[in-house]
Amino acid sequence: MRSVLQKVAVTLLALACLYSLVHYWISVRSLNTITTGNQAVENWEARLEPVKQALPIKRGIVGYVVEWDVPGVKYAFGDLETEYFLSQYALAPLILVQGAKAEWNVAILKPDEIKIWERIYQGKFDVTCLKNNVYLLHRRGAP
Repeated sequence: MRSVLQKVAVTLLALACLYSLVHYWISVRSLNTITTGNQAVENWEARLEPVKQALPIKRGIVGYVVEWDVPGVKYAFGDLETEYFLSQYALAPLILVQGAKAEWNVAILKPDEIKIWERIYQGKFDVTCLKNNVYLLHRRGAP
């Protein structure tokens, strides 16, 4: 009896493994992660290229403003963290710091979010709209 139960358990385990393998294969067979990942980085670099062109500095510290800097705006932390790393890569050799802490700052916000942010920091920054919801913020009164 014990040997029959062992054979049944091993057979069920093998079937579960086979099911898992087929399920995984079906879910990833159309993905090409290298191309998709490379394309995502290239798209992000292209999105931030206007920032590199508009900034008067080529090295130094630049602030980075996104949804987590706007009170009351909902956001996905993981997505913003990934975008932060992509932005750091795309804008290198500039160094990004979170928040509008520098003379020059990059903001990636939707139009309604930038309006909220401008209301909070009214008169402290000159805001230049680039494209693709990307803004350049220059602190007023900075040297």
